[in-house]
Amino acid sequence: MSDKNEIVTAYTIQQCNSCKEQSKRKFSDGDYVFKEISKCSSCDGQIIVTKIFGESLTR
Repeated sequence: MSDKNEIVTAYTIQQCNSCKEQSKRKFSDGDYVFKEISKCSSCDGQIIVTKIFGESLTR
């Protein structure tokens, strides 16, 4: 059941496929799971989107 005062914010988890370094950021249009984002600044591996989810804030 959804509360009318509930605000849901979408987030994206991105992770390096080599060193497994992970970060969370706000969802951007065009994000999808397994999307390649960029090269990792730590190890030069590939950063990919691993999870997209929403967090709700109740007012």
